[in-house]
Amino acid sequence: MSVPTIAPYFPFRRIKIVNQTVAPEATGAHIQVQPDKRFQPVCHGCGRRASGVHSWTRRKVRDLNLATARLWITCQYRKVFCAHCQGIHIEDLELFHPYLRVTTRLARYIYQLCQLMTVSDVARHLGLDWKTVKAIDKSCLERDYGQPDYQGLRILAVDEISVRKGHRYLTVVLDYLSGRVLFVGKDRKAKTLKRFFNLLKPKQRNAIEAVAMDMWDPFIKAVKKNCPMPKSFSICST
Repeated sequence: MSVPTIAPYFPFRRIKIVNQTVAPEATGAHIQVQPDKRFQPVCHGCGRRASGVHSWTRRKVRDLNLATARLWITCQYRKVFCAHCQGIHIEDLELFHPYLRVTTRLARYIYQLCQLMTVSDVARHLGLDWKTVKAIDKSCLERDYGQPDYQGLRILAVDEISVRKGHRYLTVVLDYLSGRVLFVGKDRKAKTLKRFFNLLKPKQRNAIEAVAMDMWDPFIKAVKKNCPMPKSFSICST
């Protein structure tokens, strides 16, 4: 008779389960895994095959619940030499991110919940520290929105928003035609807007035809100083 196993619910191809335990009344579960040596280790930084193994270490991470049981994984893994990155990185086991204490699939679940619930609610629901949930949400947001596309910009919209009492502001730059947020910077000074223009290549600046904004002198100064002024260029008050 076969022994019951949770392996079918744990489809990570680069690791293998070496031990599994379940707490009384199934309130929690713990499994131990290690790299599957049928796969050559790859660098987490660049995804290329490692040139050698530097050392072994281990980490305990939280995974998705198994039914009502909270699941933890203790993973033994390698730090590897990467000839391409010219450094030492952890191997990519397709299980967790180097800087997170949860599995990639739990991080994805947390990110999805944060779009519908508050950080505190998600932390309470999963039994995690709210700082952990916040860090995961921030990491996922930076991955999805941290590198905006500046190609094809023609018309910009610039405005400021108040974030707290005492005249604390953020400067927001949008693609006027699509509504995409391109930049958010602290304060509403000329140097704030200059930081945005520094992100653009000269060709991208030359393609800007108009900027819609209120008649705030620091914004006007920054636009005139950092944008070419072709005949078709205009500043539109809002």
